[in-house]
Amino acid sequence: MSDFTATQAATNSPAGNRFANVAAKLSLLASLAAIVLCIFLLGGLKFHAGMRFGIVVFLLTSLLIFGGIVFGAIALVITKRREHREIFRKAVAGVCANVLLLVLLVAVPVSLLIAKYGITSQGRLNWAVKTLASASDDEDKFSALNIAAKESFEVGKIEDARGYAKELLALAPQCKGNVDYGDGIQNGNLVLGRIAVREGRIQEAGQRLLAAGNSPGCPTMDSFGPNMSLAKDLLEKGQRRVVLEYFGLCRRFWKNDFGKLDDWERKVKSGKIPDFGANLDY
Repeated sequence: MSDFTATQAATNSPAGNRFANVAAKLSLLASLAAIVLCIFLLGGLKFHAGMRFGIVVFLLTSLLIFGGIVFGAIALVITKRREHREIFRKAVAGVCANVLLLVLLVAVPVSLLIAKYGITSQGRLNWAVKTLASASDDEDKFSALNIAAKESFEVGKIEDARGYAKELLALAPQCKGNVDYGDGIQNGNLVLGRIAVREGRIQEAGQRLLAAGNSPGCPTMDSFGPNMSLAKDLLEKGQRRVVLEYFGLCRRFWKNDFGKLDDWERKVKSGKIPDFGANLDY
């Protein structure tokens, strides 16, 4: 018997058909379970269940969707459209449903974030100010101050930025469990440091840079790295030593930097200002 004939026989065997049928059903069930989890996610976020809750449910939903696509693809490979129409239809429905859910899982949160926070500094600042006015606890206030301080500086409202940054750092000890805690320590010090550079207080700015580097980190900082805007400001003022010390502090939480810190360190030691790219925006 040829290899082709053997493969065809296995595909058309009762066991193969049963496996294909189970895979097709699992694909459909995965899409239904993903829909239930999405509803659960939206409900939880509505009642402020927290970012960790959202991340866990998002990951579970993603796994279900990818699993559904894999099971549906397996069923399609095993079956033949003409010989196993019912199984084939289930598999196609499962794959299509899961692909659609995958698109929605990416598109909907992105569109909601844009609608809520805006895509400009002014839009994010408007959201933060509105949230501050209605904040019911320190956690909400801390997260809003974190955005308000940074974006106020970006739009040129320096005195507002100074006030928000000081309030952010004053509130920080009460919010160590907040997912934005490390980012808040960074941003509060960066904003005050950048203001100090503008006002000619270079030594104070350097101290603020080191305070930012003593942040414990956060998911964004651990993954994508710290914000380098104050480091760049200080390099433009010839303050290489403090920036190199800052790089050393950043290594404690930014473990997977893909060699960026080493590269930036070499350039600073050679008298150059690195191209920090997206790390000027985080």
